[in-house]
Amino acid sequence: MIMKKLKIFITLFFCSQLHGQTGILSGFITDSSSGEALIGANVILIETGKGMATDINGYYIIQTVPGGKNTVMVSYVGFRSFRKELDFIEGESKKLNIQLVESLVELTEVEVSAEKLQRRNSIQPSKINLSPRMMKAAPALAEPDLFRTIQSLPGVLTTSEFSTGLVIRGGNTDQNLILLDGITVYNPSHLGGVFSNFIVDGVKEAELIKGAYNAEYGGRLSAVLNVISREGNQKSFQGKANLSLLSSQATLEGPFYKGAWLLSGRRTYFDILLPKILPPATAARVPPYYFYDIQSHVFSDLTEKDRISVSFYNGIDDLIFDTFGLSARWGNQTISAQYRRVFSERLIGNFLAANSVFFTEFGLGGSSGLLSENEIDDKTFSANLTWFKSPQTNVKFGLQYKKLGFQYLNSFQDSLQFEIKTMPLEFAQYVKIKYSPNSTFILEPGMRINYYDVYSEKIFPDLRFGSKYLLTEDRYINFSIGNYHQFICTFQDDFNPSILDQWIAVDTSVEPGKSVQYVLGYEEYIRSIYKLQIEGYYKNIQNLLTFEEKRSSTDAPVSDEKLSDILTPSDGYAYGLEIFGQKMSGKLSGWLAYTFSVSRKIMNSIYVGEEKEYFTNWDRTHAFSALGNYQFNKKWEMNWRLAVQTGQAYTPIIGYYIQRFPESPDEVFRTIPGARNSGRYSPYNRLDLGFVYHAKIRNTNMDIFVQVINILNRENIFRKGYDVGSPYNGIDDDGDWDEELHDTNGNGSPDVGEPNVDEADEGKIRERNISLFPIIPTIGFTWEF
Repeated sequence: MIMKKLKIFITLFFCSQLHGQTGILSGFITDSSSGEALIGANVILIETGKGMATDINGYYIIQTVPGGKNTVMVSYVGFRSFRKELDFIEGESKKLNIQLVESLVELTEVEVSAEKLQRRNSIQPSKINLSPRMMKAAPALAEPDLFRTIQSLPGVLTTSEFSTGLVIRGGNTDQNLILLDGITVYNPSHLGGVFSNFIVDGVKEAELIKGAYNAEYGGRLSAVLNVISREGNQKSFQGKANLSLLSSQATLEGPFYKGAWLLSGRRTYFDILLPKILPPATAARVPPYYFYDIQSHVFSDLTEKDRISVSFYNGIDDLIFDTFGLSARWGNQTISAQYRRVFSERLIGNFLAANSVFFTEFGLGGSSGLLSENEIDDKTFSANLTWFKSPQTNVKFGLQYKKLGFQYLNSFQDSLQFEIKTMPLEFAQYVKIKYSPNSTFILEPGMRINYYDVYSEKIFPDLRFGSKYLLTEDRYINFSIGNYHQFICTFQDDFNPSILDQWIAVDTSVEPGKSVQYVLGYEEYIRSIYKLQIEGYYKNIQNLLTFEEKRSSTDAPVSDEKLSDILTPSDGYAYGLEIFGQKMSGKLSGWLAYTFSVSRKIMNSIYVGEEKEYFTNWDRTHAFSALGNYQFNKKWEMNWRLAVQTGQAYTPIIGYYIQRFPESPDEVFRTIPGARNSGRYSPYNRLDLGFVYHAKIRNTNMDIFVQVINILNRENIFRKGYDVGSPYNGIDDDGDWDEELHDTNGNGSPDVGEPNVDEADEGKIRERNISLFPIIPTIGFTWEF
């Protein structure tokens, strides 16, 4: 049935194109050295000023080309511009594939006009495209990283130093749709805020939409990050290696049958090196942890109109931290097959079949403690087509089919507490129209129809709308609005925020997540060197699900018959103002970003019995970041990243109780929470600094770098910890014993009878701040061959 509908769509669009009699120029823009498609290259006819930026395929089409001589010009940052004069007969269609040569040259006045054309036609507010060139110009600690660059943008935060999970405009990490070559990646996060899952040398481009995204995306309430893999070098074999004290990685690529292949791999060795190079006291605070990533891509152009490609990613994290009795292992695996077809100059289609698996294994307290396992199995088919109807109108339409499998179980002391297994089906169809009625106004209405088979009323419509008004060719106003649905989410516990994401699908006992977003923005470019953006947003969210503990003891069972037994629904809202200033070129480049934001929940808690409003765990009122790069000369450069934020909200305790289990001599103390998220951690700040030296070894390039993470050695709070000592155990439980002042018997350790040992206050509960990462220096090199 799906394929039948798709054939009808394509047939209708073919028929509608037969009347066109105007001239058409179309083709692909690629890199001459590798053959890779260039996304966002600007193609323009100089005589008419008409043109466009290439799409995700590197494809362009210019319609209504007049008869006679026309000069086509192509520009792309970091490449030499291309010009060619073409002679058109009235109504003629020409195909022109163009290869650009890499070269660092200044843009001419005409090329600057082409850049303005691209900015004019991109009407999605809150959208940022990041290329590897941009990420490598940003501070690179150990190696360039996509998420570290994104975290420096306004409106983007992290949950903690433990992960690179993204909190975007008041939405939690599970409200972001993260894609790698079209397939969902459920947890692209590594511990420490230093690395994300994506290896930059294997990435062509990343598109971030922070809010009010249009109809081609769905299934999440907040934001979209679409990561596109590099295709590989079609012309020759190449390699690149990176080695530092934190990690090592390599990328290899080369020609394949009518195409290319690429393979990237990485492994960290925190667990091996850091205990040997750091002082013992410092090393004890660093978790023995490692991860690895492998990503690859291969494609073949079967004909001029047909391309097939396969993408693969696998990443595993492994953590054992005896200090907390913690063991954790989690990972992603994705594989996708894609088919691209150019049906005609005006119609191009991309088809995807993919599988994504994410799992977590979490333990606390050893084999007899708390054990948790979670797995998602996502099978997806999608079709996306673009119809270039006319110079004023583009139409995007498509469908997506998802068969999901969820398993989530918890056990304690060999007793199964709950097990949730579901296999829901999601289906969606969408259409988006981009229409420009005149030279100063662009409209983009869209509609997405979602189907979720769990409910009796299975249809959930989403309406989207975007617009752009050009005040001048360098100043714009953007506005977008849309409603959104989300059928899967992670377990949220306000009192004990989870370290790892545990995913579940909604059932008939709860409603799906809903949101409505509004975004209004102003954008200005000054001499094509400086960029200023000011955006305000408001987001209304419904049916957030929050876990509330109902058990009297940890070993008590939990109902797993329906989600409403263990999760409390809540609503919320978020609003904010973002200011972003960027210097895009020159010896000094980078940006300053400031965000004022509020993120609140409204919930009728089982503990209170009435509706209350409170801050979310991820709320930060103020956030400032500075990211920069300074080129001293061709050999030396310096980069830095500064982040200063309001401390996150947390729930202070008002007391504790002792828990005793039958037939066990052990006693466990449990804290009693106070008002939900009524406290704040101390403000967060972190400064990272690096220096890079560029060298040549024969015909190869080498970069040698020195980087320092957290150069100010700031102890940013990750969690609050609580413990209780005893005035009778002969131990200095509160840590105020000093060897120089109190070691009366000279054995170097606290003993019974010495000052500050077994004090009366040692039996009281104590609060301590837990921080994860101290100052961490690293040195390494990157070799390109």
